[in-house]
Amino acid sequence: MIALKEHFLINIRPNKVRVENLITRESLESEDALVFGNDRLLLTDTNEPEQTLRQLINKLSSDNLITISRTLVINPYHPNISEFTDIEKMAFRDMAVNLGAKIVRFKFGENVTSSQLDLESLATQTEV
Repeated sequence: MIALKEHFLINIRPNKVRVENLITRESLESEDALVFGNDRLLLTDTNEPEQTLRQLINKLSSDNLITISRTLVINPYHPNISEFTDIEKMAFRDMAVNLGAKIVRFKFGENVTSSQLDLESLATQTEV
């Protein structure tokens, strides 16, 4: 079988990552003990969060052989950061591309949920 599109919402917090498959509505969370950043940065090193995200996405992905398009909606939140710099956004975008994303979108705020996203709009967008 061929999976044409996959859509995921990724909530990144200083000590936890939550990934939700926007098609199946299944979700998984990382362990609470993870520490990705500090008081000034959400991510200090992208290696550990990227590996954690890869594992969670692989568990939630369809069992199909080919994925033609993967969309990641990234919701970064840190209580001490009101706005992310372009460099931080680029780090998130690069991490998403390394995870196979063809489309990367950002939704900023504390509690972004899948019910707030327009899946049809995501499906028609093209861009990395």
